[in-house]
This record gives sequence, C-alpha cells and structure tokens, in this order.
Amino acid sequence: MLGKITGTILAANSNLTERLAGMVAARSFDFYAMSEDLPNPESRVTLKDGKIVLDWRRSNWIAHEQLVVELKKALRRAGFPIVLSRAFDRRTPSHQCGTARMGSDPKTSVVDTFCRSHDHKNLFIVDASVLPTSAAVNPALTIAALALRAGRHIALSEFSA
Repeated sequence: MLGKITGTILAANSNLTERLAGMVAARSFDFYAMSEDLPNPESRVTLKDGKIVLDWRRSNWIAHEQLVVELKKALRRAGFPIVLSRAFDRRTPSHQCGTARMGSDPKTSVVDTFCRSHDHKNLFIVDASVLPTSAAVNPALTIAALALRAGRHIALSEFSA
C-alpha cells in the first residue's frame, strides 16, 4: 500500500462523477503491485532541442502482468468483491537508474565502485544513475549509502590534500 486514492484523482482518471468517485474512494483500499524494470540497453536519456528526453523501455512487462493477475486472485480469495487495476504508464517513470552505470570495466560502465568516473578522475557521480536497477523499490537509502561511501573514499584519497 503506497497511498490512498481520493475521489478527485479517481474522477480525473475515470468516467465516474466526482461524487460517485468520492464514495468509491472512501470505501476502497489501494494496493500497488511493483516489479522490477530490468536493465534495457534500448532505453535512453538524450537531448533534443536543448531539452532532456527520457525514452525508457519496459523490460519485464510479461512478468509484471502475471504478478497483477496473481494479486487480483489473492485479493478476491481474501474477500474483495471488486478488484480493479491500472498500470502506471510511460508518463510516470520513477527511480530511473542505469544511465551512468557502475562497474569495473570502462567499456560497459561510466564509474568505478567508488562512483568515480573512468574518464574524468576528479568527477564522482552519486545518484540513481550509477545503479543498474532499483529492484522495484525506492533506491534512496542505497544512494545515500553510496554517497557516504564515495565521500569517505574522497576524504581518504589524494583529493583531500
């Protein structure tokens, strides 16, 4: 459970009136079936006319759809009389990872295991871009841990001189 839908949001995303949507939302439970988008080399972040363009490609959709089918069955067995689902679409990506991947080989990665750029030794990248995937959850704590680790590495290296 990630949050609670409101009547206003439900009405805006359905054919229900706001009053009816409010009644439905007040008596509903929100469940989110989250699955991992596996790394996909066809996904890209590019610039077009000076603007950032994100083109991510779903990579695990069949498995995700099966997860939703199984969740719906479990909810019906648990006594929920009506189970509706709607996927987040490509306009709602979150926790994008992998655009500056971490690794030991400069041919397949941008930064080393301390988040230091292979090409620019005084550049450290410490955000979700260095992670190959977020395992279907918010990677904020992993990113914080990486930042602390990279910071310790910088403080103990020649950069602190």
